[in-house]
Amino acid sequence: MAQEYSGSPRKKHRHDLGQEDHGPKLAAGTTRAIQILLGLWIALTLCFVMYAVVDASRPKPDRSDSGPSAPVR
Repeated sequence: MAQEYSGSPRKKHRHDLGQEDHGPKLAAGTTRAIQILLGLWIALTLCFVMYAVVDASRPKPDRSDSGPSAPVR
């Protein structure tokens, strides 16, 4: 087994040979699915926070505006 010493021909790295980085193709799909789920989680959390802010900033009706409590004569 030849090692890389000065003057010896360099071995090509597997990335230079066109091989995948790490793991099978299934692992790449799983990683992509996890990224999609995390993206949806973040998007839905932001939507919920925006809804909560809008709901909290909405003016509350006064009790006197809810209707007459006694008949008017």
